[in-house]
Amino acid sequence: MRPFLLITLLLLTACGSPATTPPSAPPGPPAVLGGVALPVTTGAALGVQALTFREGDVTFTRPGAASVQSAGGFDYLRAQFEVKNVGTTPFDNLTLVAVAKQGNVGGTPIKAITDFGGVPSSDQAALVPLVTPTPAVAVAASGALSLVPDAADFVALPDAEVTALPGQSGWNAFYGPQDTPLNYGFTVSRCSAAACTRTLKPGESGTVNVALRVPKGTAVGASYGFLMNFALVNDPVTRVTRSVVPPESAAAAAARLDALGASGGEVMQLEPTAQALPAGRAGQTVPSVRLSRDGADLLTALTTVQTTPLGAVNLALNPDDRTVTQDSSGALEFTPGVFTDVDDVHGGMRYVTRTFEVRNVSGRTLPNVTLRAIARPGNLGGTAVVEVRGAPTVSEPQGPLITDSAFAQAFRPVHRTVLGASSPEIDAGGASFQAYRAAENQALQARAGLGADVTVLEYGFTVGGSGTRTLAPGDVTRINVAYRFPRRFGTQQRPFAMTLSFVAVTEDGVRVSQAVGESRAQLVDRAQGLLGTAQVVQVNATDGTDPLESDVTGLLPMITPDVRVGTQTGLRP
Repeated sequence: MRPFLLITLLLLTACGSPATTPPSAPPGPPAVLGGVALPVTTGAALGVQALTFREGDVTFTRPGAASVQSAGGFDYLRAQFEVKNVGTTPFDNLTLVAVAKQGNVGGTPIKAITDFGGVPSSDQAALVPLVTPTPAVAVAASGALSLVPDAADFVALPDAEVTALPGQSGWNAFYGPQDTPLNYGFTVSRCSAAACTRTLKPGESGTVNVALRVPKGTAVGASYGFLMNFALVNDPVTRVTRSVVPPESAAAAAARLDALGASGGEVMQLEPTAQALPAGRAGQTVPSVRLSRDGADLLTALTTVQTTPLGAVNLALNPDDRTVTQDSSGALEFTPGVFTDVDDVHGGMRYVTRTFEVRNVSGRTLPNVTLRAIARPGNLGGTAVVEVRGAPTVSEPQGPLITDSAFAQAFRPVHRTVLGASSPEIDAGGASFQAYRAAENQALQARAGLGADVTVLEYGFTVGGSGTRTLAPGDVTRINVAYRFPRRFGTQQRPFAMTLSFVAVTEDGVRVSQAVGESRAQLVDRAQGLLGTAQVVQVNATDGTDPLESDVTGLLPMITPDVRVGTQTGLRP
């Protein structure tokens, strides 16, 4: 009980004695009514801890412990609070707007952590900015997520309204110049068997659900205890925010707004995923939802891959090699299959693909199995290339060794490429290339146990192509390891056999990445093809910095324009 007693003391300290706040404002700009630090804890109930504000007259009561559900690499927390209007003025859309107070963890609204799912305190500052607000969700036995409609209280807010809050006297009574309101929150609803409303008349009570998705990382256990800072804001506009995880259509979000029975109102959408709204329904798009004062944002956090390393493995792209190889953990077995060699005479490029049969020889299910490229000491030019050999000769039957590091640095990972009617073309069904953010690689490098002198590069190859990417024990699928490089390179011989180094991993999300030579239309088509096997598919454009727009429910756009394929080289020349 000691950690939760500490939370009680912190809660009372954070709020202090009842404070004077301005009265509720008439319809107009959102009005700050006060500030509160609420506990999100899976511990036993604290008892009736009511936080009362003299003017505004709001009490918060925590009825019990926060719930935890797990799916993939995440815990989904949901803390409920009863909110009562004990004054004489009705509230409309009373919203808890997240506030990153000075001194909070990672520049977020979170502070006073006593437990974070087993994550050690030394790792919390890096993990907390990846905590995302969500509508309340239910997790099925299969791991699929669904909204809890009467508890989907998360709201994204317009930047202009949020940045105006510190100019109000109500804000200044609770917060200092270094405290930053973020453009999201959770809105109070009053629900009955018939319907929900956002109006809280004097004497009425409603409920607010503070719901969060937390990356599990290396954590064990599901105990949580921390505080979150919020400003209490009376918002004259009734808003519903369309969910992107779990996926929700604009029409479904509009239906949730209609069910509230309020006149007018707005459907809020994250800009890269915005869809057309039903006729007569108003809405706004939000360019990004800020999760911290330091730049963390919702879409980045939702598309950050959580990776579990298995073991290192070297694989040969050699038409004569038939060696069956296991990764160093013994979880996966790689059997060489078809070797494809396509020359683009006009373009001066050569495309080589080796298809490997991948078997799960472990005793557990492995999701989204991927080979992440690594640069080891002794590799050529800071790349994943261990060695390259030219065509065999009588004197050198294995082929002469090519030692020029510039040759390896000219390698570019691609999708499996086949000979088309007039030129090489991508085999969409065999597309395995995957790209990653630098931060994702740094997180893997810290966990993979590969050694300080090994660099995880920002690309890899994923199993399955257009099929399932999850392997149950004994399951077999394929992976295509594919590269493009110049047909001729100075005086070097034409390469015949290459060996490359990887670390095998599993990942918590389904992602498709744009390879060299692939259009965005092809990329989106591949992503849509996977929606039958996954609720959410990340669509990763690598060809520039222009936002990738997608109005397809379940597709999460992301951009990774700077992909390092070597310690000194990028994806494109």
